[in-house]
Amino acid sequence: MTNVGIIGCGMMRRVHSIAYSGLENVNVKAVASLSREQTLECARVTSSRISTVDEILNDEEIEIVSICTPTDTHRDLVVEAARNKKHVFCEKPIARTLEDAQEMVEVCRENGVSLGVDHVVRFFDAYSRAKSLMEQGTIGKVVMARLYRGGVFPRHGWNNWFDELGRSGGVLLDLSIHDFDFLRTLLGEVESITARSVKNTPSHPGRNRDHAIAVLRFANGSLAHVEGSWAEPDTAPSKFTTSFEFVGREGMITYDSDEDSTMRVQTASKDFPSFSKSTPASDPYGLHIRKFIEAIKEGRKVPVDGNEAIEALKISLAANQSAESGRSVKLLEVV
Repeated sequence: MTNVGIIGCGMMRRVHSIAYSGLENVNVKAVASLSREQTLECARVTSSRISTVDEILNDEEIEIVSICTPTDTHRDLVVEAARNKKHVFCEKPIARTLEDAQEMVEVCRENGVSLGVDHVVRFFDAYSRAKSLMEQGTIGKVVMARLYRGGVFPRHGWNNWFDELGRSGGVLLDLSIHDFDFLRTLLGEVESITARSVKNTPSHPGRNRDHAIAVLRFANGSLAHVEGSWAEPDTAPSKFTTSFEFVGREGMITYDSDEDSTMRVQTASKDFPSFSKSTPASDPYGLHIRKFIEAIKEGRKVPVDGNEAIEALKISLAANQSAESGRSVKLLEVV
């Protein structure tokens, strides 16, 4: 039996709780959070005991700690967990700063524990299916991409932490990092990025910029347009939507989470006929966590480790630098 402790009982603890509870030979032993109400709900879902952070970190029976707290708290919690010989599954982004992220990776390495980061988009069926099709050459060399990810402002954050740029990093770091990470697995390293961001939510009088676009230029010559938003109106039919379009030299793949037939493949290739398909309602979070635990048990590299998460963080930090400065930023400038 693998014992798990969950630290942080906000929105993502619900996802982690359900994912762990659905796995065989995995037991969520304890949960801890600043909110008693949320902690009680998390303990109910997982049939676990309410604890404190220190108790979880010092419990010798707990092998894995899930960190579901605000981004700016990740560094301290991960470092302490690693020093207590716990493997760590951390919510994305890995950290708010590159310095913090690098320290987290180094401390985990020094203590011989695995650090996984929840870049879960890789495990969504539509995205993994599209990646597989492109790797098979279905649409030829991919030269352009357009991705959107957005919804209403995340008011669920503890003490409104999403609205503080210094804590969340804004929409480009907290939200668009999902698409940055996925694009990197598909198109390789990013060379430079140009971004713009605005404050656009009329119903949320906060300070943080909540709508942004970024244009990524990859080392292989491909271009990608990424749009992220927390500015959808509260009255929007869908509180959160995603979409993508990948254009290759022999066709294109499109997807929209709001459509019934969510993925469409159009190709000139005789080997890969065009088609449309609906993507199943699978559990990508459970899949990622299961693969993370399997990798630990088998002594393998975890699916998305700290080093990969750092590369996605660099792209987001470069995007924020570009949005603030109004100029294109090369990834080499992010140190």
